[in-house]
Amino acid sequence: MNKHLLAAAIAAALLAAACSATPAQKAAACDTTTDEDLTSPLVFSAYEGNEQNLRCLLAAGANINETVQEGKTALMLAAFAGHTSIVQLLLDKGANVGATADGGNTVLMFAAKGGNTAIVQSILDKGAAVDAAGATGITALGIAALNGRTDVVRLLLDKGANVNATSKNDRTTPLMAAAQRGHNNIIRLLLEKGADVNAVETDGSTALSYAEDGGHAETIKLLKAAGAKK
Repeated sequence: MNKHLLAAAIAAALLAAACSATPAQKAAACDTTTDEDLTSPLVFSAYEGNEQNLRCLLAAGANINETVQEGKTALMLAAFAGHTSIVQLLLDKGANVGATADGGNTVLMFAAKGGNTAIVQSILDKGAAVDAAGATGITALGIAALNGRTDVVRLLLDKGANVNATSKNDRTTPLMAAAQRGHNNIIRLLLEKGADVNAVETDGSTALSYAEDGGHAETIKLLKAAGAKK
């Protein structure tokens, strides 16, 4: 047999072997590293941004929606970590965009906290509910406001997020969340969209009182200019 025919025969044999390999055999070729919290190689790879290994695990038959501690999925943690290409890969492969972790936290909430607007947009494009609330009643907008994610707040508002959504237990609004930490650009966005500057929590707290407690002088001025009252 000449060398060209021999090479072709070897390649065919290797291809046949690969095709006949069991899922376990295929998975053996992947990195199965985990840690104490991220006990799934798939979820660990997604969070770490290891796209090559993620593809390997998916090809080997890993469950794209498997969960780890507190019900977190690969999509949630990739969204939080800001791994745009991995999020898109998971979405393209059918990851559940409506999954919720313990406490009812949604994929969109993880993305909002992470602050990557491209990821937030991708998740919304796949049908995520913009005002879905967790067990406490907080929405992605409230999470973005609290964490200073200005661009995400703008995007969520443009997509129709409820500017006056309140948490269930204490009725905290996105405006209050932003005022707690003096996120003035976010406060301006919320006010422009009709945020109630004088909304009151169950304990009597307001956006203004939060700003005062935090010593945010510019925030206090901004809220008072918008009509905030004691």
